[in-house]
Amino acid sequence: MNTILKISWRNVWRNRKRSLVMVIAIMVGLWGGIFAAALAFGLIEQRFQTAIEQHISHVQIHHPEFLKESNIRYGIEAWEDLNRQLLSDPDIQAHSGRILVNGMLASANLSQGVNIIGVDPDMEQQTTRLDQNVKGGSYFGMEAGNQILIGQSLAEKTRLQERSRVVLTFQSIDSELVSATFRVAGIFQTANSVLDETNVYVLQSDLLGHLGDGTGINEVAILCVTPDAVEEVTGRYRASFPGLSVRTWAEVSPELSYLQEMGGTMMVIILVIILLALAFGLVNTMLMSVYERIRELGMLMAVGMNKKRIFSMIILETSFLTLLGAGLGVLLSLASIRLLGERGLDLSVVGGDSMNDLGFASVVYLQLEPSFFMTLFFLVVATALLTSVFPAMKALRLRPAEAVRHE
Repeated sequence: MNTILKISWRNVWRNRKRSLVMVIAIMVGLWGGIFAAALAFGLIEQRFQTAIEQHISHVQIHHPEFLKESNIRYGIEAWEDLNRQLLSDPDIQAHSGRILVNGMLASANLSQGVNIIGVDPDMEQQTTRLDQNVKGGSYFGMEAGNQILIGQSLAEKTRLQERSRVVLTFQSIDSELVSATFRVAGIFQTANSVLDETNVYVLQSDLLGHLGDGTGINEVAILCVTPDAVEEVTGRYRASFPGLSVRTWAEVSPELSYLQEMGGTMMVIILVIILLALAFGLVNTMLMSVYERIRELGMLMAVGMNKKRIFSMIILETSFLTLLGAGLGVLLSLASIRLLGERGLDLSVVGGDSMNDLGFASVVYLQLEPSFFMTLFFLVVATALLTSVFPAMKALRLRPAEAVRHE
């Protein structure tokens, strides 16, 4: 067996240029495929994380009728009991009770329809880290009342700045139109510019003063300790509060769930493309190698080398080429992913802020699950073995007497 290994290794480098070209092609192809997979996975994972942390959370609770009509009259009557249970639940990292109202924001330059979200600042910053996204001004840090946080997109559109005055118009709990003046305390920016343009945040205490008595919490956003606890937490609160609508992030945002599923499909597609390109390249290279050595193979058969050894030699030559190219490709990929996983890849230089319009961050941090590399390794080895069978069978069909006379 040692003799076959040595012969196979020498045969790989008999045509040094062709072998190097094949190794480099495998290396670059594998690096490109893994890089694309890491970029796609990084985009999807960041989209999921930012959507959960900044907007959706893991679980949301509403009055069932509020989901149909978005009317503030449909508050969560059991808020006090629910709040106590959430505070003592070890599976809950944080939660925030909100008051949601649809209204109009008017400035000196423009009027805009907005979603007015009344929050408890301490609860909200623990749940969505809204305070960390404030880029200008402060997070409800003004001494005056009627403070408002607006998104960067909305600020640019309406030409609003810190301490600018705006007028919010909305319906009270008695269906009366209410207009109130608010002052911009801060301007925030998340990874979703569309939501930044439509969502504004005010203090619950300020909003309750305008909505009237009887207004309650309309939405509870829950952040679990781990994503694995989402289903268990959802089931538990559905059983404890049967009169409320308790939904997971996948039910709140089906498109986000679809994106997660699509990520797995994209990985499969990328793997298939890598392996197909690898297979065609190997078959072509090894067939050329066999046709160039017809006379040599015929002589080996004539002097007594059996078909099993011939077959093993072709298999080993293919395996050497594949493993060498694949090994270099994986090492190059790991280095690239590690570098861009720490520094990030800034896509804003290509598309500006267009990524934010789709809910994706402009800076993407490449990442891949370790299981991807394990799967890729076994599939590359399997591809090398399968694609080497055809050239090896061609070599076995040679007739020594005819092969020796081949020119």
